[in-house]
Amino acid sequence: MKSIRFSESELEFLKNHYELELVEAENYIAEIRNILAKLGVLAKAASAEKPAGRTGKKRGRPKKKETVAEDQGPAPKKAPKKKRRRKAAKKVVKKAEPKKPTPKKAVAKKPAEKKAPEATTETA
Repeated sequence: MKSIRFSESELEFLKNHYELELVEAENYIAEIRNILAKLGVLAKAASAEKPAGRTGKKRGRPKKKETVAEDQGPAPKKAPKKKRRRKAAKKVVKKAEPKKPTPKKAVAKKPAEKKAPEATTETA
């Protein structure tokens, strides 16, 4: 992995530069808070801020909350559940029917012309 090396003077310059930026940013935030305080919005904004990162809440369906009934006496007994029987599956196998030939369009046939035998004359 490549690394960048700075000289002592460069490090001192960068450190001073970032410290000045931090001070300027804090002053800017203080000015904005003063303006918001004058407008009366500061109280609402402070309560609306949330901490960054996870809140620790689990995702998914929440657990059921059990409510405790006070002095209602013994719980009523539930009727026992009936066992269900599975119906036997019927196997029905259909035999494949042979395909019917598709009817072809009737094409009118032209009558074939009969050729008359040519008479050959023999000369002797």
